[in-house]
Amino acid sequence: MTQLLKTYLKIGLEEPNGRALQRIVEREIPRELGTVFDGKPEPVRELLLSTAIESTTLIQTEMYNTVVEGAEPFKCMRQALKVLPMKANTLTVPVGEAGSYAGEVAEGAEIPIATQDYSAVTFTAKKYGVRPVITKEMVEDALYPVIEMEVRKAGAKIENKLNQLALTELIDNTSANEYDSNVGTATITAAGTKAIVHALANCKADGFLCDTIVLSPAAEALVMAEFTPTSYVGAEAVASGRLPNLLGLKAFTCSVADASSQTWDYDADGEIGMVVFDSQNSSMIGMRRDITVERYEDPIRDLVGMSATMRCAVGTLQANAGARIEY
Repeated sequence: MTQLLKTYLKIGLEEPNGRALQRIVEREIPRELGTVFDGKPEPVRELLLSTAIESTTLIQTEMYNTVVEGAEPFKCMRQALKVLPMKANTLTVPVGEAGSYAGEVAEGAEIPIATQDYSAVTFTAKKYGVRPVITKEMVEDALYPVIEMEVRKAGAKIENKLNQLALTELIDNTSANEYDSNVGTATITAAGTKAIVHALANCKADGFLCDTIVLSPAAEALVMAEFTPTSYVGAEAVASGRLPNLLGLKAFTCSVADASSQTWDYDADGEIGMVVFDSQNSSMIGMRRDITVERYEDPIRDLVGMSATMRCAVGTLQANAGARIEY
């Protein structure tokens, strides 16, 4: 975890000179840390002792690093879903038939050209952002660790917004193959891996081979309980607190509150707690611009007005390329 932002803010806001600056630099800046200044690589220690920090990009760079660091622990849906780079505000993806078959060709006969009907799915990027709660009083009172914490929270909030958008899209567009575990009329074990098997079968019947599963925390707990304590393959991973591959599926757990009409939970009738899907054909993320710290001219005096933003979109190519699982 980087701790450099509060050090840079202390140097920039308090403007220590001479021995005070040298003590801060020697105590808090790693000797091996380097940066690029005026087109040349420079050791950060020497740079801070010889150049005013306002003349460098150290604060801006570390502000961005702190935002991204805050987002890192919450990354989920961008790892579960395919991410499509967007070169403009919109991205149109042609979608062909779900599946078709080659026809018989007589010896010496001309092979017919394969044709199919195409539709299109359009991803339209929207901007999402947050301004950290950094007050003038925080700056005046030199609450640098608190400022750093608020900046880190900004990254977490943006990443969780992406998770919410993607999860909602996934839940809302996998209803065609929904599998209801009917726990009310069956044993609780029917809601775990057995339910996943049935959901996979629904997708296979439509010609899609699922490779990924996203679980709610309640569903994760139920599934992990099946492996503990057992001698099943994957039990060791569960014992260490991680989900193994489930029935050949890459497993992810997402704890955000979705914006769907469905409830993302898994301990009451009607709740959706798991979604299996084919990551090459189901819901996807369009990324126009990843997490960015909005540019501000004066990194010291404009600190209160800094913001972090992202431009992205979500869409679904084939609605029956996935199946949500109801409790």
